[in-house]
Amino acid sequence: MAAFYIVHEVIAFIAVIVVPLSGPKRVKKQAPVAVSTLAVTEEGYLEQMADSPAHHLPVH
Repeated sequence: MAAFYIVHEVIAFIAVIVVPLSGPKRVKKQAPVAVSTLAVTEEGYLEQMADSPAHHLPVH
């Protein structure tokens, strides 16, 4: 019975302490590089600019 208790404690130790330390590794995702189709109009509204997303409006 003592052997079963010792094995049980070792397995519990491994499950609680050791496994979370060597848990799954996170893979960093690369951010997509693209020009947005959103633009601020002269009136200050945010709108979709489908025809020319790279057209820059002057800032006053």
